[in-house]
Formats: sequence, structure tokens, C-alpha cells
Amino acid sequence: MSELNIERKTIGALFQDKKTDFLIPDYQRPYAWDEDNCQRLWDDIIEFAVPEKKGESFIQDSEYFFGAIVTFFNKEKKKQEVIDGQQRLITFMLLLRAFYSKFEYIVNVKDDGSDIIQKATQTKQKLEQCLWKTDVFGNPNKNALKINSDVATDKDAAEFLEILQTGEVENNSKSKYAENYRFFCR
Repeated sequence: MSELNIERKTIGALFQDKKTDFLIPDYQRPYAWDEDNCQRLWDDIIEFAVPEKKGESFIQDSEYFFGAIVTFFNKEKKKQEVIDGQQRLITFMLLLRAFYSKFEYIVNVKDDGSDIIQKATQTKQKLEQCLWKTDVFGNPNKNALKINSDVATDKDAAEFLEILQTGEVENNSKSKYAENYRFFCR
């Protein structure tokens, strides 16, 4: 009988954990979130992070509930197979990649040595640890993503991985991954 472990983690701890290696298994349904789902997620995050829009002040120790991610460790593949929460997980990875692209631009193009650039560099490094596997020093291996998809019926899964890898999407691409990534980049 399998052992059940329930852990409560922050989003940062979930994605930055060096052991994190997610696999969307072949039996899962293809990615289906559309721009409306992404807009609701974005609005929810903004409402949480910037509560003063409602006249409230931001509470530092507040926690955003991402939702449950159910996985099991596949010993053969040495990966965490995602049983539930794959749509949110994939969408959040696209959001993190869009953030990374923006911070990468700030650091590489606008580097003037200011305090803002230093903070952008630190944020960029944290995002690298969320997207790519890292060595013991926290340096990313940009050829090794922290998520993979084996969904048999998802013809666009390779595009998802390419977006995470490069931060680029073809203008004519119409996949849910491409549309949602463009949404988050905007």
C-alpha cells in the first residue's frame, strides 16, 4: 500500500525545491485553460497581492491558496506524476515564464547598477529556480525544465515545453499554451 504524505508548501517552496520534477502523465487530459481562466487567475492574484484596491492594507504574512496539487512519486521515471491540479500547474508555469522574460529584459537591457536592477536580478534568479533544474549552487540548467508532459492526446505539449525553454512563441501559433503565454506577457 502506498504511503500518503500531505504537505503544505508555499508556491516558491513548491517550485524552487531541487527535488521538484513534475511529469504530466500520458493519461491526463490535454491543457484546456483559455484566456478567461487566465484572467480569473490573474485577477485573483492581483486582488490578493494588492488589496488596497478594496481599501485594505497588504498583510505581509498572508498566504495565497494556489489549490491542491496531487502527485505521486513514480520510482521508475523518478518524477512527481501530477494526478490533480495539472491545469493550474501548467498555467502557473506559463505565468512564471512570462515574469522571467520581463525580468530578463530589465536585467539585460536596462542594467544601470541601480537598486531596482539588483532586485530584478534577485527575482530573476528565484524564477530560474522555479523553471529549470539547478545545481547545488542554484545555477539553472536551461536544458532541464522542472516539468514535462507525456499527455498522449496533446499535440501542442512540445510547444509548451518550447515556450518554457525559450520564452518565445510563434506569432501564428494558436495553441492554448501560446495564447495564455501571450496573455501573461501582456
